[in-house]
Amino acid sequence: MNIITETTKVDDSKEPSNDNSSYLEKIYEPDIRKLLYRCYQCVRCSGVCQLSRVQSFEPSRIIQMILEGFEDKIIESGILWDCLTCNACLQNCPEGINFADIVRMAKYKMRTSNGQNPDDYVAHKGVYTTISEIMSEPHIKPERSLEWVPKECKISDHGNILYYVGCLPYFNFEFENSDSIAESTLKILCQVEKEPIVVQKDEICCGHDIYWGQGKLNAFINLAKKNMQKFEETGVSTIITACAECYRTLKVDYQTLFEDFKDKFQVKHLIEYIYEKWQNKEIEFKNPNESEEKIQFTYHDPCRLSRFLPKDSNIIENVREIFTHLKELGYEFKEMAHNKKDALCCGVSSWMNCNERSKALRYKRLLEAKDVGEIMITSCPKCKIHLSCLQNGYEDISSIEILDFSEFLVNFINIVDSKEKLEEKE
Repeated sequence: MNIITETTKVDDSKEPSNDNSSYLEKIYEPDIRKLLYRCYQCVRCSGVCQLSRVQSFEPSRIIQMILEGFEDKIIESGILWDCLTCNACLQNCPEGINFADIVRMAKYKMRTSNGQNPDDYVAHKGVYTTISEIMSEPHIKPERSLEWVPKECKISDHGNILYYVGCLPYFNFEFENSDSIAESTLKILCQVEKEPIVVQKDEICCGHDIYWGQGKLNAFINLAKKNMQKFEETGVSTIITACAECYRTLKVDYQTLFEDFKDKFQVKHLIEYIYEKWQNKEIEFKNPNESEEKIQFTYHDPCRLSRFLPKDSNIIENVREIFTHLKELGYEFKEMAHNKKDALCCGVSSWMNCNERSKALRYKRLLEAKDVGEIMITSCPKCKIHLSCLQNGYEDISSIEILDFSEFLVNFINIVDSKEKLEEKE
């Protein structure tokens, strides 16, 4: 039985050690004003700000005050703890100013220079972010249960392909059946791959939540260094994850910290993995639906997959190609009013600010889903958790079935026989 005991939280408010200074320079700019000089106050960021729909929050005004020399007032006010870091503003900024990145750096400054404590903003009494902080300590070596691993799946501690599970197993303490995402993902990988999949019993958190939510940059760097070492020890070349936040962290943030990360490891979200196998005719999609009536479903784009990736990423289009193809199998994909890079945020980023305002944002999103389908698919475990949680209090949206991409697709996968592939080529 898994047990969480109370422990002292890691103090990340001290000055960085010499060992972390070089890494900190890559992800932190102490003079935030430098990052805002290109802003010419078009106010588009405030116009599209999702948080501004439920409370008074104006990114353009905050930027203006910093440019006019009032950064200290913004830091002291603590207003930036409220930001969703959904990056809707970046998508509409003509100068490409990354407000979410600025907020992340400001949070570090709010904690280290201003002594602010974000605990009141952290959901679930900070249980999950505390687990991440504990893992960041060099001497901590967690041993996680692998009971969720399907019996038919062969796993290993060394090989070419690693399934990076993330913090999913810990969510089961409060959110029932959370590890079904991990189970479904591994079932897909084991079905497609002939070799055992690497699953680490001592895997640690990627650090996403303490990085974006609380500005605990030193703890994040420590997690990244430990993960880098663990990846190298396994001998893997490909890292696959089903979590949008883990994907963004490994794909972008780790590559910022470690210059050779991209050369050593190829990071793929499960969407990319399945899409590539489908395009290469290694898999096909079978029909588990015996009903003649088409089942309508929609897709919720997580912020980290829709607005936080490089411009050359095709992941939001790839997933739609797969869904459109499923129409032939009796499933009809329909878009919500806000989709792709304009998708609405689930309202709770990095376990921060789970409150009445975020409930209003989630409620709006679920109403959009109800308008177009019976099932809502997403590819972020925490989006699923937050949106499902809201359903308990509202009967009008309780009928929507919310599934992770892996849970939805696990029964569709069919392996194409190598002989069939050869005959097709001939």
